[in-house]
Amino acid sequence: MTIKEGDLHLWRYTLDEAEYYKEKSQPLLSKDEQQRCSRFVNEAEKIRYTCNHRFVRQVLAKYINQPASEINFNLSDKGKPFLENSDILFNYSYRTTFGLLGISKRREIGIDIEKMKLLHDLKTFADFSFSEKEKEIIFKSSDETFQDTLFTFWTFKEAMIKAIGVGLNADLTKIDLSDYYNTEVNKLGFNNTVYTMKQINAGPGYKAAFALKGTMNSYSEFKLD
Repeated sequence: MTIKEGDLHLWRYTLDEAEYYKEKSQPLLSKDEQQRCSRFVNEAEKIRYTCNHRFVRQVLAKYINQPASEINFNLSDKGKPFLENSDILFNYSYRTTFGLLGISKRREIGIDIEKMKLLHDLKTFADFSFSEKEKEIIFKSSDETFQDTLFTFWTFKEAMIKAIGVGLNADLTKIDLSDYYNTEVNKLGFNNTVYTMKQINAGPGYKAAFALKGTMNSYSEFKLD
């Protein structure tokens, strides 16, 4: 499968437990992934881990013309996985039974999906996570749109920090994404680089977004059959 620089391919995934049992007879995971999976006490967590990692491997195999079981991952100093000796970049996020995998070529990318819920200590969370401009938009929203606005910004923030590779230990209040709420392409003040950010339709009760370095030429969605 081919992808051009500036394009974004989004792969959607719904957990298929059959992949968990298939791993026992047709393993795709590396020894390291198998060891990590074995540490989970809860079988449901083992199923999620196995199925999601098989999915990522099977999709990436289409782009790099390599068997899924032979793909080697490396980690950046911030813990972001990447492919060795490849210009294909990717990012993956999942919640419960849903996953989203973003694929790009030579462009850093971040993906996030969140299940919307009530937060117990909203003020502390907002003060830690959002800039003053972001908080102004969030807390000025109506009761009907508050949760939607809050989690729109949280998925924006998660996607962007994954794209720029800074991790949650960064000062998130310095990464101001308020301009992206109404306009998809902006120059991020944090590193003076242009990014494209867009909401993804993730279904009722969920919010999702991606952040792609530079401007985006085309966007396509796929599902793994």
